[in-house]
Amino acid sequence: MTTVDIRSDLKAKFDNLVNATNRSETELINEALELYLLRNQNFVQRIEQRLREADEGQFVSDDEVTSFFSNVGTPH
Repeated sequence: MTTVDIRSDLKAKFDNLVNATNRSETELINEALELYLLRNQNFVQRIEQRLREADEGQFVSDDEVTSFFSNVGTPH
């Protein structure tokens, strides 16, 4: 079992969601944690993949970058 301190503003929103959905606190916490971990694990995996590609010298050429920004506009 793990114990966490939840900020009062989040706890109030959480309690409202528990009541509005008729779901248990445990069910909502597990779902939220699962989604959070999935999103962040995918993010870390993408970063690791891009680092491997960079280590292998796989970069976008200057022409590809110029072409991309010509098609979508310049960054602000």
